[in-house]
Amino acid sequence: MSKPEESEENWISALDNLCSQLNVDPAAAEKSKKSFLEIKRNYTLDGDIQHWMACALYVACRTSITPTVQSGKVVEGNCVSLTRLLRLCNISLIQFFNKIKNWMEMALMSTDFKDRITRLEHKFAVSTVLFRKFLPIFQELFSGLTSEPTKCNTKSKKQKLQPCTTNALFEFSWCLYVCVKGEFHNSADDLVDMYHVLLSCLDFVFGNAFMSRRIDLINPAFKGLPPDWMKDDFELPKKPPCIISVLCEIKEGLAVEAATMKEYSWRPVIKSFFDKGILKGNSDQLTGLLDIGNFDANLKSLNNLYETYVLSVGEFDERIFLGEHANEQIGTKKVSGEEISQVIASFGPSGRACPDTPLTGRCYLAGREELTPVSEATNSLARLAAYLRNTKPFPSASLMRLFAECGVTEDVINAKVIKPCNGWAEQFSKSLRESKCSNEAITFRNNMVLCLYFKVFEHIIREEHRKKPQVSLQVFIQMLLSQETYQLTVFACCTEVVLHAYGVNSLRFPRVLQIYGLSAFHFYKIIELVVQALVDKLSRDVIKHLNAVEEEVLESLVWTSDSPLWDQLSKTPVPASTEVYVQESPLFRRNIGVIDRYLAPIADQAKKQLFKDNIKPGQSLLVQTNTTVKPDTVCPSPTSNGETTPNSTPKKAHNSLILFFRKFYSLAVVRMIDLCTRLRLTDEELKRKIWTCLEYSVMHQTQLMRDRHLDQILMCAVYVICKVSNNPNNQVERTFADIMKCYRQRPLADNHVYRSVLIKQSTGENSPERGDLINFYNKVYVQCMQSFALRFTGKHKDECGLSPLPAGRGDAACSPAGQRVSERHQLYVKPLTTPPHTDHHLTYRFSRSPAKDLHAINTLVSCEVGGVKRCAEGGDVIKRPRCAAPGVARKLQGLVSDRQAV
Repeated sequence: MSKPEESEENWISALDNLCSQLNVDPAAAEKSKKSFLEIKRNYTLDGDIQHWMACALYVACRTSITPTVQSGKVVEGNCVSLTRLLRLCNISLIQFFNKIKNWMEMALMSTDFKDRITRLEHKFAVSTVLFRKFLPIFQELFSGLTSEPTKCNTKSKKQKLQPCTTNALFEFSWCLYVCVKGEFHNSADDLVDMYHVLLSCLDFVFGNAFMSRRIDLINPAFKGLPPDWMKDDFELPKKPPCIISVLCEIKEGLAVEAATMKEYSWRPVIKSFFDKGILKGNSDQLTGLLDIGNFDANLKSLNNLYETYVLSVGEFDERIFLGEHANEQIGTKKVSGEEISQVIASFGPSGRACPDTPLTGRCYLAGREELTPVSEATNSLARLAAYLRNTKPFPSASLMRLFAECGVTEDVINAKVIKPCNGWAEQFSKSLRESKCSNEAITFRNNMVLCLYFKVFEHIIREEHRKKPQVSLQVFIQMLLSQETYQLTVFACCTEVVLHAYGVNSLRFPRVLQIYGLSAFHFYKIIELVVQALVDKLSRDVIKHLNAVEEEVLESLVWTSDSPLWDQLSKTPVPASTEVYVQESPLFRRNIGVIDRYLAPIADQAKKQLFKDNIKPGQSLLVQTNTTVKPDTVCPSPTSNGETTPNSTPKKAHNSLILFFRKFYSLAVVRMIDLCTRLRLTDEELKRKIWTCLEYSVMHQTQLMRDRHLDQILMCAVYVICKVSNNPNNQVERTFADIMKCYRQRPLADNHVYRSVLIKQSTGENSPERGDLINFYNKVYVQCMQSFALRFTGKHKDECGLSPLPAGRGDAACSPAGQRVSERHQLYVKPLTTPPHTDHHLTYRFSRSPAKDLHAINTLVSCEVGGVKRCAEGGDVIKRPRCAAPGVARKLQGLVSDRQAV
């Protein structure tokens, strides 16, 4: 098909020719031409125009309705082959996915259609990964595979039928696999499940070759063969052998999961294929598929079945991997072995087969391992299964003893723990049934959630008691059992862990919130506690996923109109960032637990103050003087009337709200600094201006966040501050194009954030108005923020004070915990940003304080703690009477040992 010239007549002619070759119905053809011309007039379509025609025609075909022979029955789409469409338009699958994304944005396609394309991309990535696993496993089982394409058997009746070759068996095995996979509509893109289906398929094909005594096909070096296989007097067993365990051992599978999939998912489908006449052979033993006279008919039947399936669902033809020109049609270079191609690097869950690492929560991640997508997925499930080994789906003996010690009766346990869990498990089972999971798989996954729930539940109780020993354990457990919301959030988080470990894409987050009717505002509170409980038990991928889930909740889900957050904000105003960051002990953040997140209603919040460093070199800080230390200029909190007030002691506020905004501000500042770095905005004062503008919008124009995304408000703040701060001597202005380009480079960024922004809420029958980020900025953001932003021009009479940048999560130097200096002990150091405000602190500043100050501190520690003292001469440890807690003395003893070892 030649490239058309730049005229509407030629475009229409080319589209008509394309529709004719594909036998497209008139309605869909007219729809495709209309949409193509409209998009072509309003946008510049780069590249080959045929590629855009393919997008227009595919959308028109998939959104049309085709009547069937049965009265009143219709099907979506018009049975046009995507593979043939792409071949005629000379566009590869990867090029098509890139183009169709842009086309959907220009054509304002529905969210449902976008989700369908995303699912198709994910399925494509999963199929690519699995085909790369299929080839080496097949060669492990069978010998004689060549690179020559399979030739069709068009033999005459007089010609003698020949046994199938290894190449023909290779094609048959993959066709059988994709046909069976097509029966699992809702889980066909779940990597772990489909990998185990693939292993079941190879086990099934091997069993048929084994029972047919195909020595010419089976690799004699395969370790799953009996030792006397090659002997002439070898006696075949009555049933085909099962090699699932052998395959899992050598090819990264999970034996229990694979065996369950084979028995309860694979076999029923194969049995139905025999019953329907799709496969011919021994229907009792499910063998005889490779016999002469059956094989060719079976291969033809499978191809016809899959052809019908592909046309009905409008998906790409997975047999494309078998073709001689597969790499050209897919859009990849030729690769070998386990090398991951551009397909896997470009597509998959959340846009990639291996999701990016979130900006926050990286302190919980273990070192990176070099894993393939399949091994990463199976590793996550294997680690989870190992952690839950020998556990039961009910409270453990140790948890029951803990309940008994605290006076919790069995009736209370049944009413407050067991019964709610059974109800939630049933809700989870219902969702799995909708995903076409077998009853055995549902039971297995439900039990896994329950086992994980009770282990996490017990861990949190013990950890909470360790953090807050002053709280009676009996009182604490009674409080927990009375908080059903807390228990539900733990159960939901455990469900999310299991779903992610299995790779259930159809139930990906935030589907778990819908399953249990749980709000994102309540759900976020438990995520970090679960991460702390499981950080050493689960794979890096699962912990990374939970971090990403927490970010998704904080950035958008918690700001939806139906969120309980708005009820709290109607009673308590949004606090400033300086009010939510408190000065506490280095372990303060780690000591935030269930009591702070769920149970403590009100708590006084201290506030950081920044002071000037007026200390002269050599001046002792241990001697009180009459000199008054003047505070630095602290950013006053901007008020709604445009005035600024100094940050005095904050009012009492709901503890959970304070903790929420601490996390929210931490996420916001990390993303702001990341975006500024990518935009090459290095001036610290400019960053403080952007932060002050962003903080003001959250505090005093909070409605901007309703049903919107943190990044939308952040990008607007960056744009407006750069614009008003720009001058000839400081060229900092950035366009929205620059900002969005840098935003796309951030981990887990989604272009949907700036392409679809809420402009106006729905009113009555009218649907909500949405537009791109620039549209939102001009219509909404400027109206709310213009007067405040103008105060940063330097020309305004009422200039605004700047808020200090809060410490971002993961910033070791500025985080509440500081930097840990010993793996054996919880000892942290950090820069001194706030002078001590009590008489019990002694301060020493390196290169400034005299030596006598350090000696005084050592003396005080030795006398007050009393646990250990190091002599000046020999460094020996001298025991002294204890004057403080034994635990502190033990820690100091350990630290002295560490230092002596060095």
